[in-house]
Amino acid sequence: MRKLLITGGSGNLGRPLSALAARTWETTATYYRNPRIGGGTPVRLDMHDREAVIGLVEQISPDVIIHAAASDRSHDMTIINRLAARHICEAARRTGARLIALSTDMVFDGNHPPYDEYDPPAPQSPYGEVKAENERFLLASYERCLIVRTSLIYDFTPDNRQVSWMLDRIRAGETVPLFVDEIRQPIWAWNLAEILLELAVGDLKGILNAAGPRPLSRWDYGSALLRALGYDPEKVARPVHAAEIAPGRPRDCTLRLDRVRQACKTPLLSLSEAVELAWQRKQL
Repeated sequence: MRKLLITGGSGNLGRPLSALAARTWETTATYYRNPRIGGGTPVRLDMHDREAVIGLVEQISPDVIIHAAASDRSHDMTIINRLAARHICEAARRTGARLIALSTDMVFDGNHPPYDEYDPPAPQSPYGEVKAENERFLLASYERCLIVRTSLIYDFTPDNRQVSWMLDRIRAGETVPLFVDEIRQPIWAWNLAEILLELAVGDLKGILNAAGPRPLSRWDYGSALLRALGYDPEKVARPVHAAEIAPGRPRDCTLRLDRVRQACKTPLLSLSEAVELAWQRKQL
């Protein structure tokens, strides 16, 4: 059985990814604080620690590494993301593992959508800046590397970050503010996990956009998630304008998806299709 190492195995993407991977791969999934992964063998790993990262990869000797660990909240977020990318890249080079690294649509400024894989990044936030920097570093440093740019990764569990912040507001008796003028392409975590595992058995290199097929405003996106969870968005949410509250945020990060549709048999699911499938699977 082929070996797969997933970093960030307890994250929003890592849990479904490790759950699916464990069915067909010998899977190891790393975590830092939360040991609850979806499947495979959990291993605690501090990605600040170069020797620990290299040591683990050399011990496992995976065929493929999917680097899904990331932070966009902590005060040292830039350092964490930068060091993690460099350490996992060095480890992949040493062992010859294929490396698939997750990036974001936030590498763009949102002024000239839709963006394809060859459009130059122009990030407007520290998170977007470090992700764009990591893209350049990884592609220049290792030829067996694929960068997968994606968007908002959602699920229908209360601890998913796309959901939890809204539920926290509702529990606190507050309305949920949702931008009507910011466009993204949310993708269901299980759908993205299937795409990544399909890519893991291939040899595609460079950059690949993989996001939800339908661009949505934050208002439409958040409203659909709330309805799926049993809430009436008209009662618990309110429309707001990002241009007034957060003028530096990119307005429209729509990605072109022609290349991923050609490369993968896995269909890109809209949010409504994800809701229907989640009901069928009793995940909602």
